Amino acid sequence: MNTDQRPAYVPPVETYQCCHCGGTGLDSYGETCGHCEGLGFC
Repeated sequence: MNTDQRPAYVPPVETYQCCHCGGTGLDSYGETCGHCEGLGFC
């Protein structure tokens, strides 16, 4: 592979554990966390 053909460097994405659901994606009632939309991270 030629050095001109290398893909551009993309830094890793930083995600943080949701402070509302603790990373579970669910609130205390078992519903989808409204803060992170069920993803578990912000």
